[in-house]
Amino acid sequence: MDILLPHSLAALPAWAGIIITIGVPVVIALVFGRAMYALFTPHEFATNATVGAVKYGFVVEIYAVVAALALVGAWDTYQTSRDTLQKEASGLYMLALSVDTFNGPDFAEARNEMRAAIRGYAASVVSDDWPAMQAGTPNPASDAAFQRLTRAFLDLDGTSSGQQALQQKIGDWIGSVAEARIGRLSVTSRSLAGLIWMLVITVSVAVIAFQWFFNGGSATMHYAMGSVIALIVGSVLLVALKLAFPYVGDPALLTPRPFLALMEVS
Repeated sequence: MDILLPHSLAALPAWAGIIITIGVPVVIALVFGRAMYALFTPHEFATNATVGAVKYGFVVEIYAVVAALALVGAWDTYQTSRDTLQKEASGLYMLALSVDTFNGPDFAEARNEMRAAIRGYAASVVSDDWPAMQAGTPNPASDAAFQRLTRAFLDLDGTSSGQQALQQKIGDWIGSVAEARIGRLSVTSRSLAGLIWMLVITVSVAVIAFQWFFNGGSATMHYAMGSVIALIVGSVLLVALKLAFPYVGDPALLTPRPFLALMEVS
């Protein structure tokens, strides 16, 4: 529940995400500016200019730290998810390449089962795991397909020395796929906590609002500067959201393309 709102924003189509995460801060800045000009006189703005500028500088420094925290955390989530996805797909690819090593008529049935197990697991990841990850509620729906995959490869007994040596590597590849699979399914638990998102949003609103407590000379120029600041704040929020939830959105940063290719193993 603590990531429901950020996840929902990240899941929006690209155009809707831009409108909300960038357009809304700009609207807030303009509305808040209008309210401030209605409440206070130019003289009051001028009197507060020096102290307000110092305090605003302090708020901006806090925002810079919080924004850096959010972006670094979101980038780490994305990078870890990308590496995990590549690790799982590469392990499956190596398993697919190893099938032909078990040649000869005695292994014909085993080869068919190994290829079918790879295709079945890849298909289960695409059809079962991926929609759940996009919804932010991963579940091990492909567990049965993964168990079939492990049995197809680990229960095989090679006859030649080359096949027996390869079986040792097959165990490593299966372990690599299992480790990456667990990492992929637990990506939601690595997302930024709800308290961090609350902090990011709170400080962002403070930066947008606090700039109106001192005058900028020309009201038109002040509105323009306020819009630019809101645009920057919204852009930072949008990038952090997309990186923190790499499996959701249209388009998503990470797609099941490698598993779609593995579904064609023959």
